[in-house]
Amino acid sequence: MLFASKARQAPGMTLEGILGPNDRLDQAPGMRAEQPEAMCVCPDGQLLFSSGMRIHRLRAWGNQAELWAAFDRPVTALSCGADGLVAVGLEGGALKVLDPGGRPVEGWSVPSDLVSVTDCLFLSRDEIAVVDNGYRDDRDVLSVAPWDETAGGKVVVIHRSGEPRVLARGLHCPMGIAPDLSGGFIVSQLERADLVDASGRALQPGYPGYLGRIRRTDTGYVMACLSRRDPLIEFLKNEEVFVADMKADLEPRYWISPRATPEFSHDFPIELGAARLFGDVKPWAPSFSYGLVIELDEKLMPVASAHSRANGSRHAICDVCSWNGELIAISRASSEILNLGRGSPMP
Repeated sequence: MLFASKARQAPGMTLEGILGPNDRLDQAPGMRAEQPEAMCVCPDGQLLFSSGMRIHRLRAWGNQAELWAAFDRPVTALSCGADGLVAVGLEGGALKVLDPGGRPVEGWSVPSDLVSVTDCLFLSRDEIAVVDNGYRDDRDVLSVAPWDETAGGKVVVIHRSGEPRVLARGLHCPMGIAPDLSGGFIVSQLERADLVDASGRALQPGYPGYLGRIRRTDTGYVMACLSRRDPLIEFLKNEEVFVADMKADLEPRYWISPRATPEFSHDFPIELGAARLFGDVKPWAPSFSYGLVIELDEKLMPVASAHSRANGSRHAICDVCSWNGELIAISRASSEILNLGRGSPMP
């Protein structure tokens, strides 16, 4: 084939069947939060979620959220251990460990070379796995990562006592981590749209979204997607000259890349010409932002999904978890905590 040397493997899954579009994210009950980013479930059943530089506690859906802890910089990741300790990622690659009452716990060896803490996971009472995607927090990861071949991400294990160790390196923009069934862990890679193990081996490739965090559930896993895989972006990856000119001449904000919000502007190329019909944004319109949650079985195959399409507002789902038998998701675009109920029905 003439162009075989330039071809890239296309995503294997499309938004059809179980992954077919619906409006479940837009129909879900929501709760406003300022700059929500991460959440975790405590052993006592309470939900912790970040709101800018603060962490709030929610005892039950519909209750008033209570302030649990505050910091001097935005929270980027949350994880709770079986004994109630909470690991808190902070902007700038920092990490703090708090006791169940929100008080700092000293003695944890946090490496100074962490760039950005995107997720964390308690491996035991005395060990925390930290995901570092390799991009500074002031960079627009959604814009940059699809056009960057650098695999600068890693997973580092920090200890209550003892030196940190690198558990996995050479990952391409890792975003989330979850325990697997064999005592290891699974890492989601944003642009590669796959789940990998500690060696970087793909466990399941070809998801139709730019992956955020992944969490264990009673029946398997649930995964947040920051946007859908865009066919135009995949096509342009074969056009090296065009991409080089785009990166040289434009700020990342204006690159043809996935976006966190469904905003429309005259200075965004490509999008406006096809996105509106008689002044309205149609659900099926081209859109570089999208809301998507994918439920997986224990073999990492999709079993259900929830969407917010081009005409919706609940895009950029950055975290999702199972709480009291219901799925709770964070929409970065609409600044909301969403209750998706007890799982999407099978089609």
